[in-house]
Amino acid sequence: MADGGQHQERRFSAFVSYSTEDVAFARRLHKRLETYRLPRKLRALSPGAPPPERLKPLFRDVDELIAAYDLSTAVQDALAQSDFLIVVCSPNAVESEWVGREIDYFRKLHGDSHILAVLIDGTPATAFHPALLGAQGGPRLEPLAADFRPDSPSRRLAMLKLVAALAGVELDDLIHRDAQRQTRRTLGWSGLAAAVVLVVGVLTTLTFTARAETELKRAQATGLVDHMLTDVRKTLQRTGRLDQLAAVNESAMAYYRGQDLAKLTDDELRQRAKLLQAMGEDDEKRGDLAKARAAFVEAHRTTAKLLAKRPNDTARIFAHAQSEYWVGFAAWRAGDGSEAKRHFERYARLARALTSQEPRNKSWRKELAYSQMNLGMLSMRTEGDGRSAERRFQTAFGIFNDLLQSQPDDIELDRDIVDCQAWLADALRLQKRFDEARDYRLNQQARIRSLMTRAPSNAELKADYAKSNIGLHWVAYDSGDLSVARAALDLAKQEIEGLIADDPMSADLHIQRKAIGYFDALITIKQKRLDQSNTGKIEKMTLDCRSRENYGNNDLIELCDLVSYRFYRAIHRTPRNEFAMNAMIRAQSKGDFQSYRWGIHYAK
Repeated sequence: MADGGQHQERRFSAFVSYSTEDVAFARRLHKRLETYRLPRKLRALSPGAPPPERLKPLFRDVDELIAAYDLSTAVQDALAQSDFLIVVCSPNAVESEWVGREIDYFRKLHGDSHILAVLIDGTPATAFHPALLGAQGGPRLEPLAADFRPDSPSRRLAMLKLVAALAGVELDDLIHRDAQRQTRRTLGWSGLAAAVVLVVGVLTTLTFTARAETELKRAQATGLVDHMLTDVRKTLQRTGRLDQLAAVNESAMAYYRGQDLAKLTDDELRQRAKLLQAMGEDDEKRGDLAKARAAFVEAHRTTAKLLAKRPNDTARIFAHAQSEYWVGFAAWRAGDGSEAKRHFERYARLARALTSQEPRNKSWRKELAYSQMNLGMLSMRTEGDGRSAERRFQTAFGIFNDLLQSQPDDIELDRDIVDCQAWLADALRLQKRFDEARDYRLNQQARIRSLMTRAPSNAELKADYAKSNIGLHWVAYDSGDLSVARAALDLAKQEIEGLIADDPMSADLHIQRKAIGYFDALITIKQKRLDQSNTGKIEKMTLDCRSRENYGNNDLIELCDLVSYRFYRAIHRTPRNEFAMNAMIRAQSKGDFQSYRWGIHYAK
């Protein structure tokens, strides 16, 4: 009989069920969970009595049953005294009779809702014990597993999923507060770097040689930088905090500024290049394209030299593939399609080299999919070839879907599919296949909403939803359904405004908001609703398309130019303002042109 969740007086937070072959993982998980401290601010914000700083003990039979004279009785008692059951899932666990019995007994006592799956090897199809899928004769269950597999990019997130469930707190609140704590630690470490190095130096001279001391310092510093570039960075990206990302980048780069680059090891140089790529990505999002490109080019120079030393090393192939992508991306954002294509084609060759060496590596298959998306985007936006672009996007879509079958809980992989659906919709719109394009956009939105229910505070998903509505607006606009176009645009605007309130430093969000204003003006002009109020509003918008607010962003300038051209043509008037006149002339001279960022044809 399920107990309705009344478990506050039990002895254990969880009973860990596992196969004896997986004892090493179970031991590590046990230790990590019992030593995890809930963030102080999260505890302070909890309604009612705050959760304890640490979880209650966990039960693991190898340790706890040594003195038990009756194992069956001891196991039953421990299961009864546990709030949750954590099942360590692997092909080994599927063969374990005891894992199945422990699941069945816990279900009888506490129901299904307190059974947590932890995937450490294989896939759900090969690693989930049959008992995990539901009681015999009952409905089939589809448990969501925390993914701890070695190639999973989200093991930190998997850990936080377990902690949130065991502590009874919201996952998104825990992610946010844990990220804040990690960032404070990171910034504190970087601020005290000189003192730490001094103390370590004094201690190590007593027992180590000078060489060992240097290696110890390097290991500490590179470990800190790696932590910044993985766990801290990913969490801040999910919460949309570009301001904190900038501080993390600066703290990590502080280590390298005091170093002689000629004396850095190859691993340190590779990590420095990875940091430069991260900094460039954030600079681009803040609108500083020149600074971003400089960071990408410097990273490219480093990874090229490292690859030349070991041309068959997959880690170095991957690192240089990222450099090729980011330099190509910077060229595309600057409007240089031919330069972007050169780098994207090199990226695709490197992705193929990775998959040829390790065809079953899931990360390399994702790189191959990304390379096809890049080349498809260029086919569509610089060559106007929607059919060729569609073929490349479909190839990528197939790869992502295959990967998702074995990683159903991977939100980032689901977001890759969301992104691919957007590109497919644009390729179909370019071919005037509006019904198919609309279906892709609607399916994309349904997927995003589903993901948002799993991660309601994920800022990246909210931005995805806003951009999807902008894309749906363009399908409706091009097909002539202007009322639907405006409704989609209004939804995008609401989402963007909410995101800006949370992260006012994001240049990308401000660009989206400004562009939505231009899109809305184009709908008004096309609807011929130019009354006195709308005329004054749009005329003010056109006064200076190359204003400081738009400076350096060719896409916003082009949109503003287009609004000027269509507006003054619609009202049969020559602009008196020289800035608006210049904008109208620029737009008229380009004729049938398209935006690199938005993929919009401006001939209509």
